[in-house]
Amino acid sequence: MTIALPVAPTPTIPVYIGAPNSKRRCFTVAFAERLRRAAEEVRGADPTGSILLDRAAWNLSRCARAGKSGSSWRCEATYCPRCARRKAIRYRKRLERRMRARVRNGAAAHGFALLTLTVAAAEARQGLRVLQRARARFVRRRPVRALLAGGEGHVQIEPARGADGDAWNAHLHAIVELRCRFRDVDTSALQSSWTQVLGSLGAQGSLDLRQCPSLTAELLRDEAP
Repeated sequence: MTIALPVAPTPTIPVYIGAPNSKRRCFTVAFAERLRRAAEEVRGADPTGSILLDRAAWNLSRCARAGKSGSSWRCEATYCPRCARRKAIRYRKRLERRMRARVRNGAAAHGFALLTLTVAAAEARQGLRVLQRARARFVRRRPVRALLAGGEGHVQIEPARGADGDAWNAHLHAIVELRCRFRDVDTSALQSSWTQVLGSLGAQGSLDLRQCPSLTAELLRDEAP
C-alpha cells in the first residue's frame, strides 16, 4: 500500500514565475513549511515523530529547489506534490495491467468501481492509523464481502480543506471488483458498515462508491476471453 500526501493549501503560497510545473513546486514548498510547523508542535511530546516530519520537510524543500534550478533530480517520495503525478502514472499503469489480467482470466464479470474511504483526524499519523485499522475491520464485514470481491488501492493523506486550524483527511482510494452489477449494489449498506466501524474506533468519516463504466467496458471488450 502506498502513501501519498499531495496538496497542502496555506494562506500564502510562494510563486515561481515562468518555469514548467511551478504550481506543483509551490505546493511542495508550502507543504514543507507545514510539516516543519507540525514538527515543532510535537517536538517535546513525540521526538521521533518530529524527526520524521523534519526529514520529510527537508526532502520536500530539496526537491522544490532542484525543480526551480532546472535539475532533473526528484525525491520520488509518495507524499511529494512535485513527484506525485509521475508516481500516479506508474501506479495507474500497474493497476491497469492487473485489472486486464483479471478480465482475461474470466473474472470481474460485473466490472469495477472506485471506492473512497475517508477518515477525519486532528493529526496525520492518527488519521493513517485509524484508516488502516478501520479498513481491516471493514473488509471483514458480511455486507462488504457480499458486494466486493477485492481490489487494490493507495492511501492519501492531505490537510482538510476549509478547516480551521490543523486538520487532516486520510483517504483510501481503491479500484474494487464487484460481485454484482453496479446498479444492484446497496451503497447504503456499505456506508452504514463504514460508519459503524469508524464509530467503534471513535472516529468520523465518509464512504463514496462510483462506477467506472468506460474503464469496465474497455476492459471487457479488449480482454474478455
